[in-house]
This record gives sequence, C-alpha cells and structure tokens, in this order.
Amino acid sequence: MTVVFDPKRHVSVSSGSFSVDVNELCATHTLVTYEETLSIGPARLALNAALAEVDLASIFAPETAAGLIGAISAALSALDALQSSVDDLRWKLQDTALTYADAEAGASLWEAVPGSPLGAQLSWRSLGAFALSPGGALATGGVALYHGAQDASARSGAYWLPDLLMPNMTNLVYTRDLWNTAIDGIAFARHGDAESGALFQRDLGRFALDMNSMPAFRGVAQLLAGKGVSQDLNSTSTQPASGIAALAAPWVASTWYNVFGGGHGASYGVAVRGSDGNTRVHHNEVAAHIPSSTLDARTRATLGSMPDAAPDTHHRGVTTSADTIEHIVDMHGGDADNGEIAIEEHVTVGDDGATTRSWTVDIRGTQSFFIGQTGPQDMTTNLQGVAGMASDQLDAIMEAMDAAGIPPEEAVEFAGHSQGGIMAAQLAADPAVRARYNVVSVVTAGSPTATVAPSDVPVLSYENSGDIVPGLDGNATRGDNVTTVRFHDYEATAHPEDPVPSSHSAPLYVDEIRSTLDAARASSDPGLSALAAAEARRTQALGLTQDTQTTIHHYQTRRITQGECASTERGAMSVPLLLLVPQDARDDRGHHGGDDRAGQAGPEAARRHGESERRGQPARQREQRRVRHQGKQAESEEVQGERERRHHRLDDRVHRREHQGDGRQHDNGLRG
Repeated sequence: MTVVFDPKRHVSVSSGSFSVDVNELCATHTLVTYEETLSIGPARLALNAALAEVDLASIFAPETAAGLIGAISAALSALDALQSSVDDLRWKLQDTALTYADAEAGASLWEAVPGSPLGAQLSWRSLGAFALSPGGALATGGVALYHGAQDASARSGAYWLPDLLMPNMTNLVYTRDLWNTAIDGIAFARHGDAESGALFQRDLGRFALDMNSMPAFRGVAQLLAGKGVSQDLNSTSTQPASGIAALAAPWVASTWYNVFGGGHGASYGVAVRGSDGNTRVHHNEVAAHIPSSTLDARTRATLGSMPDAAPDTHHRGVTTSADTIEHIVDMHGGDADNGEIAIEEHVTVGDDGATTRSWTVDIRGTQSFFIGQTGPQDMTTNLQGVAGMASDQLDAIMEAMDAAGIPPEEAVEFAGHSQGGIMAAQLAADPAVRARYNVVSVVTAGSPTATVAPSDVPVLSYENSGDIVPGLDGNATRGDNVTTVRFHDYEATAHPEDPVPSSHSAPLYVDEIRSTLDAARASSDPGLSALAAAEARRTQALGLTQDTQTTIHHYQTRRITQGECASTERGAMSVPLLLLVPQDARDDRGHHGGDDRAGQAGPEAARRHGESERRGQPARQREQRRVRHQGKQAESEEVQGERERRHHRLDDRVHRREHQGDGRQHDNGLRG
C-alpha cells in the first residue's frame, strides 16, 4: 500500500551516504516552474474560453454542444491532474535539492536564478530580500561568482584565493551572507517560511565558511586548537566559532559576576539528585583552583537550593522513538536554575522466562538562552556541545547514569530534543563512554549533530524544514549509520504554552514522528521503508516488546557556582549544615579532564584519598567522589536552631575569607 501525503505535509527520508548533482536539480526545478507558468496557465484560459463559447452555442445546438462541453470538461480535468503532477514533481525536486543542500559548493552558482530551490523563490518576499540586501539585486551575480570561487578554493585548501582574485567583493559578500542568515532567522521566528530551516543551514554555513577563510580567525582558531577548538576551517562548519565562544563564555560569566555583580559567576561542577533523594557531586577542573572551604560552602549551598526530583513513572509496551521524545516533553522540572534528566529502564521477560534489561537516557533541550546559568541546560552548554567539548551537562548525565546503576553489558540508547540531541550524539561518539557502556542507538529531534555525531552507532535524526536549530552547525548529519527524517509541516502551530517557534516545538516533533511512523509501517515507499527499518533496528537492539515494563527515573541537576553562597548570605535561602559522605571510588570516564572531589573532610582530603586509590591507573583517569545529602528528619527545634546558627557562622567565615584571600589562590574560576 502506498500512502499519499498531503502536499503541505510531505516527509522525506535519507539513509546512508549519497551523491547528488544539486546543479541539475536546481536547473530542472527552474525549467519546470517556467514551463508550468507558460504552458498550463494559457491552456486553461483557452479551454475556459472555449467552454464559455460552447455554452452560448448550446441554445442553438444543444446535443452537439453537450458533447463538446463534455470533451472540454474532460480536458480541463486532465489539465488539473497534469498540474497536480507537475506541482508534485516541482516539490520533490525542491525537497531533494534542499535535503542535500550541504553540497552547496555546486549549488551556489544557482543562487541568482529566480525559481531555484536554493535561491530566490518566485515570491515578492524572496525577490524583495534580494533587492534590499547589501549591494542590491545588481550584486547578485558577483556574489554568486565569488561563492563559486570560494567553494573551489575551500576544496583545494587555497582559502585566500577569492580575496586575491576579487578583493573588492569580500566585505560585500560577507555582509550579504550575514544578512541572508538573519532573514532566515526572522522567517523562522515568525514561522513565515516553510523552508527557513534548510535555507538557514545553507546561509549560516556560507557565513561560517566566510569566517573560516579570514586569516585573523584562522590564526585564533589554530592558537586555541589545544584547548578544544576545532581546526576544520575549510568547511561550512560552525564548530571552530562555537569552540572559541565556548572558551569565552565562562570568562564572560565570571567577569560579569565579579565586576558587575550579575549572573552566577564561574562553575565548579554539577550536582545531581535522584528521585530517591541521593545526591552526587561532580567537581570540574576549575574547582581545583579555589580554597577547599570555599568549594565546600558553595557545594552545600547548591545542594540546599536543589528541588526534589520527580517520582518514578511506569508504563508497559514498546517505547517507540515518538514515545521517547514525548517522555522528554513530559519533563517539567527543568528551568534556568535547575536541569532535568530522565533514564528509562526497560525490563522484558521473554517466552523462555529469561529477563533482559535495556536503557534509554532522555535529555531535555535548552532551558535558558543565557550563559553561566545554574541550570546546566543553557547557552554555554550549546556552545560546548556544537564544539564537541566537555561540559557540566555531560558530567551530569554520566552521574545520573552511574546513579541508575547501568551495567556495561546492557544496551543503552541516548535520546534528546534540541540541545539534548547534541548531548546524545556527543556521548555516543565518546570512546570513553563507549568503553564503559553498550551504546546501541541515538535518537535526536531538532538537533544540530553533524559536528559530533558518531560514525558507527545507528542514528535516527528527525528534522523540520522550517526549523533552523538542526542547521546551527552549518552541516547536514550524514553517514552510512544515519537515517534522517525531514518533515515539511508548512502549517504547524505550537502549543499555546510553548515559548519556542512552532517549527522547533517538541510537541510538534512528537506529533510528526508518531504520524510518520504510522505511515511508514503501512507504506511500501522506499524512503518510508528506510524509516520503518531504522525504527525496527532500535526496537530490536533494546529488546523491546509489548510486554516490556518501563520505569522512568528522574534526576534534578544544578551547577555549583560562585553566586550560590552569595544568595544564601543575602537571605534568599537558609539551609542546615549538610553532611557530605564519600561514596565508593570508581574510575573516571576519561573525557572530562578534571578532578572530581567531595567528601566529609573537604576537597584536600578527597584529593589525598584519590592519590591513595589510583594504584597505577593511567594519568588521564581521575577518582570520582560521591556525596550524599543525609538530612536528619527528627530533630528538636533547639538542635535545629543550633545547627542553623553554626551554618551561618561558617558561611560568614567563608565569606570573609573570599574577600580577604588566603594568600595562595584567587577565586576567579579561570586559573589554568
């Protein structure tokens, strides 16, 4: 059975590697567009005129006229069917060109052609954007020629060639590319263009190539390469720029706090609290450069500020990729101050009585578009993720997985929406994570993952053509292991309570994924069959059946920052002194590069403990420390009051020490 989709809700599926002549697609689309305009339209007018004449003549020869009216009506019906087929062909040509638009090296020469899927469309808005952009319509041909030279030079490694050949065009082209990117972003925000996401990826990628070609930018990227900044500069990738911004973000956050008193300052790690009340602390490498007492005080303040995690939930049956993204939508415990992670525990009892268990790690998207928030799901994490760097959010996810007790032999799937998809792909591609867990699947929705996607783990990537977020990396996620499903929901609307533009809305993705999966199961279309095969592959890898019992464990997360103690001292909160109990030491994951420290005796003792426990492990590995929050529930008012007084006296001493300094270290969070 073949499923026919509504023209306003087409779906395209690409799986595996590909090679497409985008120039030919653009040329064919343009020719078909003009042929339809010049042929079908006049033919319809002629037939309607003939029909009117025959209708008048029917007064004198009704029988003859009736035959002619029937023939003309049939011709009009056939013409309507032809136009419908031509429109469908045009849409498929456009969709194919946009799907493979990362091959813009050849497609750029068609940007000046009105009607090209990758250039100005036959609309007043698109043509007006061309005319109003820097340089006006007269510069279009020169810009297209510059882009062609830029593409050729990027492939050859001679990135400086366009500047040498056309020095007067450089600034104009760079400005125009930035302008086009901004127009695409506005269209996305207003949901005024169904292809704004695909066009944004093209235009942002073009501007990224402009930036990567600048000698000054290349010099900075190469200088910072040892700190995690990518040197993939002969491409459209935004990874180098994201890396530079990721290095700058903590410095900006710390300066804003220390100089202006705003924000939360530097981050010293992250705390993770499960639904059972157990709390884990992961200190990053910055924490090693502040006094032990200061770190202890800020850790206690963070733990006291964290809300309780949501209770476990349960359901039965096969958890599809649509169900997984819906579980992410159902999380409501995250905001700018706190993050949230959920881990699905799938337990299946086979016909032979044998029990198998698998796991899905559900990761929410961005909760704040500012840097340096106490909630680790912020813009800082976005920059670090696209750059492929370590982050507090990655540490939080790994701590949650450790708390859930996931053994190395059981199948694990990473799934996420938006930023969560970046984290999912980054974790699946991390050799240290792969060495510790049996990673079998990745599911992303509305995520830019081209820079961090694994090459040997099945990836199921869902995108909406009107959503600019999947294109923020400037590249398309592709590979033999990747199945990309692109929706074209031209009339999508967001939930009234969802603040993001409709084309990026997580509930919209859930609806699209679910309806497309239903269609794929009932269709013989090769593209949809590829989606059905990808879904069946992840279901089998996780061992899911209709009898599978799933328990969803929730975890709250929060950064440990400079501002935590300050908020306590201002009276924003009052917490009793916390008892920090070290847990069993375990090998570190190897990809975070920092010392994790906690314990009853403070960071100095924790470091000594770690030195005694290493026993010849590789130098890159560190000891993990775990902490539990064990609050006493049955205390008298007198004892409780005494504890609070001791706590405030301790915080006062810590506060004075921060201002006075200890003569050895400075609390700016940026040393090293």
